Amino acid sequence: MGSVGGVIHTCPRCELRFTTAAELEEHSQVDHHANPGTFERFHYKPLVARPHGTRYLVVANQTLTDDALLERIRGLVGPDGHVHLVVPATAGDPASTDVDDKTLPLATFRMRHAIERLHALGVDAEGEVGVPDPLAAVAHAQQHEPADEIVLSTLPAGTSHWLKVDLPTALHRRFGLPVTVITADTHPA
Repeated sequence: MGSVGGVIHTCPRCELRFTTAAELEEHSQVDHHANPGTFERFHYKPLVARPHGTRYLVVANQTLTDDALLERIRGLVGPDGHVHLVVPATAGDPASTDVDDKTLPLATFRMRHAIERLHALGVDAEGEVGVPDPLAAVAHAQQHEPADEIVLSTLPAGTSHWLKVDLPTALHRRFGLPVTVITADTHPA
């Protein structure tokens, strides 16, 4: 979908750009109204509940813009699986635990649109934005959305902070669940 007359609508509070004023308005209303003090409880759930098979907790952030990766998640989950997406509100600096006017709305935007794309692919999915520390975000999600398996979606090796700190092993040790790593072929734009 191209922009009308070449106009690009840029959010004044974060880096996201939109092709229509309506998309920018929706983003501003939904993504920037979340209170950073309560963002762990910000959920986007489907309207219709379906019976579930295996429950997958998918941990991802930057890779959520990669449609090929979402297709791979669909293939892994299958028609009867359920996805609970956890999006740690990570900053550009992997060592930072700050959540600001940019990281929280960006994580929320990615989560909402990834869930919409997963729904379009026929995947039963819901999600939440979590704290920047992925282990803490998964621990919080496990309290109210217990999973049978964890899927970690990462950037390519060499780029991924999560792979550098061996997050897959840490997740397996802490939660005792199988951990599947799905790596993006390239860094999403």
